This record gives sequence, structure tokens and C-alpha cells, in this order.
Amino acid sequence: MLKLFKNMKDGTFRDVTAEVGLDRVYAPMGANFGDIDNDGFLDIYLGSGGPEYGFLLPKVLLRNDEGRAFVDISSSAGIGDLHKGHGTAFADLQNSGHEDILISMGGATPGDAHAFRVFKNPGNDSDWINIKVVGVKTNRAAIGARIEAIVENEGRGRRSIFRTVSSGGSFGASPLAQHIGLGRAARILSLEITWPASNTSQKFAGVSPNQFIQITEFGKAYKVLTPRHFRFDGARASEP
Repeated sequence: MLKLFKNMKDGTFRDVTAEVGLDRVYAPMGANFGDIDNDGFLDIYLGSGGPEYGFLLPKVLLRNDEGRAFVDISSSAGIGDLHKGHGTAFADLQNSGHEDILISMGGATPGDAHAFRVFKNPGNDSDWINIKVVGVKTNRAAIGARIEAIVENEGRGRRSIFRTVSSGGSFGASPLAQHIGLGRAARILSLEITWPASNTSQKFAGVSPNQFIQITEFGKAYKVLTPRHFRFDGARASEP
């Protein structure tokens, strides 16, 4: 059974597994986190299954309901594939502002192999920001750097969204560039990056949502990136 422990900010953790609806047996061999609807709350995709031939379970997509609970949307999302799942990753493959899901399928033996799966995100109307962080004194990949985005959503006030640079969960590596969903009608009040090696921070205001940017350690300004857009239908890539 999965376990979720809430950080109580006083050096202790509280078991909230049942409270958020995760008190079920899922038997994943791989798992990762991403934001499929750009609401700022991380969702979970589980690559379920086991080494034995008969051990088959549908994959599981758990949508984060604004931090209150996780809802199983595997069936409605059409993503509950009935093959053994391993490495899982979330990535914006088309550079469209929406994270797709990639998963390595198949069991431990050659006779149980299966093709790789890519699930295209149909999109949504929420805002986002994609931040590539580059270390100077900190490791160049910026692993361990912490990001705080203070966001104001129309009619809902302000909130902080936190990310720590890493490749994600087990058996699968998501891009190190941090895709952050901001919710609908979002305004970014500030972006703050805290660097682990130099123990310094940078804060930027007036950053527009729905763009790709790069922030380099010690830099005075961020850089706007213009990645090429890609399509899954075989068409050639296009400029943004």
C-alpha cells in the first residue's frame, strides 16, 4: 500500500494516506510525478505489475485535487494500460506547455516484452512556466536547487508553488527543466531560486506565464528561450 506522510514543519511527519485517498494496494514497479492539468498540484502515474507472467494490473493515474485528495482518473483519461509498467516520466514532448506521459512497458523476461508507450496530453486552459536552471558553483544540472513561484489566480488570491530540481521518481527520469503549472488566469508575482552549493538566491518579478525561460546561478536576469514545437503526427517541427 502507498504511504503519504505530510511534513508538519516542526521536524515531524503525519501519516495522511487514508485522508487523501491513497490507502489502496497499487503494486507499482515504477512511479513518477507531474502536473497533467497545470493546476500547480503534482499528480502521480504508477507503472503497475510484477515479474510473474500472470501479474497484470492496469496502470494508475492519480489526479491531485488541489492538495486535498488524489482521484483515480485512469479510466476516464484512457491511460490504464493493461501491461506491466516500469520506468515512467512526465515531459512536454511537443514544447506546447502540457506534460505528456512516457512509460516503459513489459516484464522481466523476453517473452513478456511490450512496446514503449507515449500518452499525449490533450491540453487545458491553465497557465504554466518552464524553467531551465543552470548551476555555476552548484552542479551544472542544478540538482537540488529549490524554486518558489508566488502566484495569484483570478478570484482565488495568492499561493506559493514549490519545486526542487530532480529527475523525479523511480525507474524513470523526467527532464531537469522544471515545468510548473500555475492554474487558470495566473499572474506570477515572483520567482525565487535558492542554490544549494553557493547558498544564494535570486528573485525575479514581472515574469510572464506560458513561456520557457533559463535562470543561471548568480545571473542578474533570466533568459527567454524559444524552443521548436513538435507534433506527433509525423509533421516537421516548426518554429514557435
